[in-house]
Amino acid sequence: MKYVVRIGLLLLIAVLAYFTYESIAAPVRYKAEVEKIEAKIIDRLKILRDGELAYKDVHSRFADNFDSLLNFMENGEMTTLIQDGNVDDSTTVFTSREVAYSVKDSLFRNVDVMNLKYVPDMGTLEFKIAAGTLKKNNVTVPVFEIKDPEPFSVDRQYKNNPLKVGSIFAVNYNGNWK
Repeated sequence: MKYVVRIGLLLLIAVLAYFTYESIAAPVRYKAEVEKIEAKIIDRLKILRDGELAYKDVHSRFADNFDSLLNFMENGEMTTLIQDGNVDDSTTVFTSREVAYSVKDSLFRNVDVMNLKYVPDMGTLEFKIAAGTLKKNNVTVPVFEIKDPEPFSVDRQYKNNPLKVGSIFAVNYNGNWK
């Protein structure tokens, strides 16, 4: 009888030890999974922000839909002004010319542009995109926002804040991650 009680107590101790370990390990695993997926989302949001800023340089406004933005990132062109010589020096010849270059080749060479609108690891779920203008100190400023519509959650009991870049309500082109 003593052996049965001892074995029973050992089994009870083992089960309690397992549950204690899992109560600590489960949140650690969850946090690691969240950080891994959020890193992918942040990388994609940074690329989209760069695309929006390049779009604004050409069109003087931000894209308010992915068709326009991604088409520009894939097929658009930007120009730059090349100046040779010194305009203030009368002993040299001053010339200036505009050179056009591909947005894809210069900024997004190794990027699968057409799939940027999809949230990583979420199938066909698309980021939400919006653009508009704000009046700040009597100046109209273009603004945009791209955000994750369904923040990552392994377990539905946890709800994370959506990751986003830009803001429709403030002149801010940064992301809300740390």
